[in-house]
Amino acid sequence: MRHYFLTSLGGCLFFICSWFCLWVIAFYFVGDPALAILLFPFALRLGITLHTASRYWIIIYAAEWGLILLLSKVLNDLPWWPILMASGLSWPLLWYGRRYYYGEQWRQLLVMAVVILSTASINIAMVIGFGSIAQIAVSSVGMIFLISITGGLMLVPACYLLWSFLFNRSWIPLTVALISRPLELRHRDLCLYALLFVANILLQINLPDELSRFAPFCLAIPIIVFAFRHGWQGALLGTLLNSVALIAARSGVSKMEITDLLLSLSAQSLTGILLGLGIQRQRDLNHKLSAELGRNQVLSRQLIKTEESVRRDVARELHDEIGQNITAIRMQASILKRVEITPVTQQCASTIEQLSLNVYDTAKGLLSRLRPKTLDDLGLAKAVEQVVCDLKLEDKGIEVAMAWGHHQQLLCDTTSVTLYRICQEALNNIAKYSHATEVIIELEIDQKIRLQIEDNGIGFKAEDAFKGFGLRGIRERVEVLGGQCSIVSNYHDESQKISLPKKDAGTTLIILLPIA
Repeated sequence: MRHYFLTSLGGCLFFICSWFCLWVIAFYFVGDPALAILLFPFALRLGITLHTASRYWIIIYAAEWGLILLLSKVLNDLPWWPILMASGLSWPLLWYGRRYYYGEQWRQLLVMAVVILSTASINIAMVIGFGSIAQIAVSSVGMIFLISITGGLMLVPACYLLWSFLFNRSWIPLTVALISRPLELRHRDLCLYALLFVANILLQINLPDELSRFAPFCLAIPIIVFAFRHGWQGALLGTLLNSVALIAARSGVSKMEITDLLLSLSAQSLTGILLGLGIQRQRDLNHKLSAELGRNQVLSRQLIKTEESVRRDVARELHDEIGQNITAIRMQASILKRVEITPVTQQCASTIEQLSLNVYDTAKGLLSRLRPKTLDDLGLAKAVEQVVCDLKLEDKGIEVAMAWGHHQQLLCDTTSVTLYRICQEALNNIAKYSHATEVIIELEIDQKIRLQIEDNGIGFKAEDAFKGFGLRGIRERVEVLGGQCSIVSNYHDESQKISLPKKDAGTTLIILLPIA
């Protein structure tokens, strides 16, 4: 009970001060006390009650009714009775709208729009129906509706912004580490926003009369900048600053100009909110997409890791089983040679022994492609050197130079296998198709892993780069790991007489991978 009393007392004082200050600003703007109440104070009460627990509503409404009665004592021509009725009838409307005020931002904004429109209709019905038209400076129904809509569009989303900032975000507990952390201010943003705000006020004041209608269009610039920088929160802040600039620059204007300004305020508020929400939604979708891509990359890494683990286990089992069986077959063939000395037996034993050796050589080659044993035993550099030896590149007149960076021990098994497969496929293509005489393989490990394989062969056409399964498989594996794959090739047709200079010929494969 004590907590409720103290909270109610503090909230009541805050609401009274804010309500009266906004009424003074609105009265300065429209020049009519009744319309001033309908412009900003009613919108403030609407925004606060929509974001406050219903047990505090009686305090808010009592404070508003008391202020209206006090103003009626000071201003004899104030039609306080219809205004009080309009305020009271908004209670059930807000209570009903509060039941659906939850969920996503679009749902909450829709409820706000319905409440603002309904409140504007109530204001029209009460002021026009029960008030004396002679007491109202501007008796147009459209003016009352426009004033109610303008105030609601400006202040109700602002209350939502404040409520979202205070109650819908996770606050870090105040610890010693947080206190000792220096405060970081975005000086560039503050200077930019201040400059835009001052420029808008100067435009509103100093533009000549023939360009005065162009001035409100300049107000779209800070809204767009704020929206792109901070989403819907920034767009709403931009609309509020623009509204301050418009009101501050206009004093003693005619009724027609007041109508134009109210329309301008309503249009820019609605545009800013919708633009900010659109940009915020796009950012949320991009964030979700990035999160999904990151998760897919993690799953793909796990898949590649699992695949290589299975390959390693299968290769080890096959190597042991085939090696043992072939050794046993050769031993049996040797025993048969010693036991049976007939020519037919000797020939059959020799044939069995030779066939077992052929099976062993074939299985060894397949096992090397399935999972290179050298990669597990000696590392990436030695495994690539073994590929060079297996492909017999030196016998084909191809010189291979390798430059391996330091810290290769930082590479995980998945990355090492990927780099090995890339080198294996690239060297195989060079041996078959490139007609090259020199190959340079460079591996650098810094912020990223960079692998470059360059040859001086005849190259290939750009449209044929990823037609084959080999290069396409390289690109897909690299992209799965979150890397980049690029190929630069200068094609030279040997059947033509014109040839490229040696320094311009060849193909360069560049692979960039993140360090896992």
